[in-house]
Amino acid sequence: MSRKLSRGRYWWTALALVLTKCVGAPAHAAVPVEIDSLPAAAACQPGKTLAGTASGPALLRPASSAPSQAAPAPIPTSAGELYQATMELGDWSGHFSRYLVPAGAAGGGASVLAWDAGAILTGGAGKPPTPPPEQRNIYTAIVQPSGALAMVPFTWQTLSAEQQALLNQNDNAGEQRLAYLRGDRALEGKPFRPRGSILGDAVHSTAVYLGAVDHRDAVFLGANDGMLHAFDAATGIELFAYVPDALIAHLHHLTSPTYIHRAYVDGPASIGQTIISGQQKTALISAMGGGARGVFALDVTDPRRFADGLGVLWEFTSRDDPIMGNVTTTPQIVQVREQAGALRHFAVVASGINSDSDGKGALFLLAVDKPRNAGWQLNTNYYRITTSAAEATLINALSAPVLLKGSDGALLYTYAGDLQGQLWRFDFSGNAPWPDAISKPLFVARDAHGHRQPIAEQPLLAYAKVRGYMVLFGTGKLIEKTDRSASPVTQSYYGIIDSLQTPQEVIPGRQQLTQRFLDGSGPPMDAHSKGWYLDFMQPGERSLHAGALSDGALLFNTVLPGADLCSATRSRSLVLNPLSGLPDDGRFTAILPGNDVMLPDFAPAPWLLPQSVTHGPRESTGRQQQTRDIAIVRVNGAGQVAAIGSIKATRRSGRLSWREIVNWRELHEAAK
Repeated sequence: MSRKLSRGRYWWTALALVLTKCVGAPAHAAVPVEIDSLPAAAACQPGKTLAGTASGPALLRPASSAPSQAAPAPIPTSAGELYQATMELGDWSGHFSRYLVPAGAAGGGASVLAWDAGAILTGGAGKPPTPPPEQRNIYTAIVQPSGALAMVPFTWQTLSAEQQALLNQNDNAGEQRLAYLRGDRALEGKPFRPRGSILGDAVHSTAVYLGAVDHRDAVFLGANDGMLHAFDAATGIELFAYVPDALIAHLHHLTSPTYIHRAYVDGPASIGQTIISGQQKTALISAMGGGARGVFALDVTDPRRFADGLGVLWEFTSRDDPIMGNVTTTPQIVQVREQAGALRHFAVVASGINSDSDGKGALFLLAVDKPRNAGWQLNTNYYRITTSAAEATLINALSAPVLLKGSDGALLYTYAGDLQGQLWRFDFSGNAPWPDAISKPLFVARDAHGHRQPIAEQPLLAYAKVRGYMVLFGTGKLIEKTDRSASPVTQSYYGIIDSLQTPQEVIPGRQQLTQRFLDGSGPPMDAHSKGWYLDFMQPGERSLHAGALSDGALLFNTVLPGADLCSATRSRSLVLNPLSGLPDDGRFTAILPGNDVMLPDFAPAPWLLPQSVTHGPRESTGRQQQTRDIAIVRVNGAGQVAAIGSIKATRRSGRLSWREIVNWRELHEAAK
């Protein structure tokens, strides 16, 4: 597996989300679900002095998509690069590093450290911190009750009186605390908490890469130091950082000598293109996870000139709509058709945990181009579509949607599941505010005994063999502490056919589906089958991430958590045909450990690294066969990449057929 990797982007979130909830409280009660932002290695040692390191988010990129102005230069045999976050458990300081991955690393090999952003920010012997604390480009926003905001530098003089008061909590040392947060170390040890790195730890956030056209590439990471950081992808130097206003009330905890780890910017993020004031822009939308109930948006068109552009676009929190909860799934940007056919870019966000919704879920559409001086107004610059709860005594939350666009690029449908097993289809083919966007659940996931199976992951979509789409998702959750306990519920993976009929065709239950088995067996799907399902046979085994679709193959991992955070966690990797649920249909061949083998480590989703592409002889029509070899890999440690399997996929390429159009001139004239 030493061949050069082709262009692509691959994402990884290293740790599963674990939440805790007060026993006996219904999901919609006033008692909130407490999000546990601790990595498992730390949670194993309650009340003890912690030592060692733990891994956080990472991003793997093949060599052909390396930074456009990389410095230092990649090693000659580099296969790609790995951006990886780690944390020191003793003081909750963090590191974020770029590794150059050698060719053949998919078979195991040591990577070369290119830079460590935490070390660069902190400095050391003979190396001053870069940039110096007082020169860092750190910003926040002063937010009005309406949602209007003004971006300001994160300095004591520019903060509002209310923000200053929040930083002054307990000791009236707000100005010194702000200097500490900027990286000043003069008061570390007394009275403030010492730290080995200025950069905070990252647990549930995602590393997001921005490939630039006319400036240097950047990589973004949310951290539990209260900031979203932007780093130069080539050098690791911080370009800017943003402190959400929604988190300022909690920043005083970070300097406490008795600090207990908590979440700040601890949710996933994504980047998308948008139009603002008639200009093409690049926006970053980030969830705050357990840090606060809500999301925020930044203009990252040129991260090196963040303050020169729009900078901070907006924050949307529970102050703006009480149904907004702790968002732990990835926001997405998409064009939406409003009234009179006009297209507008919106951030699509699932409401998440702890919303004031009486157990209901909600899908939010937030206008990316909302002016900073304008407030949030329902059905004007944001929309909310709520889903119902089936059982009031069960915890509920809407999970991340998968988006389906029409031929014009506008949002047509979204599919999302909730923690009560309900799979919803949202119809955006009509006009805003889409009063008929949902009716009944498309499907309710239940095991063979009728127990509801929670859907905590984002579905995948594939074209069905007949009209419609195959909606692919697994069930299970790792949210409450009791989720680790023995449960009578068997979890499953589903492929559900949505025929796109009007009115919506509801699938009553699994009796309309065709069963599959882990040994790869199962009967053929008849013409009346509405899809397929596969039950996980290990007690406690579940799916927390839908996985990936690649060259006609569905790849996903399951997880079998230990009885507690200190027990070993295992996982299983599967490769199936998404349309049939069977292992192979002739288009691809997958080589993985046997389906009865549980691997010793857990990765939410498989990483796919293209290894080579070969072409067969060209036929007289121009058609030829293309074969792609793809490695299925995982990261075993700092900079360590190893293969756990492979895929060989075959497909047609080139011209598929010839057709002579003798009246092309007439057709051309008629189309004018």
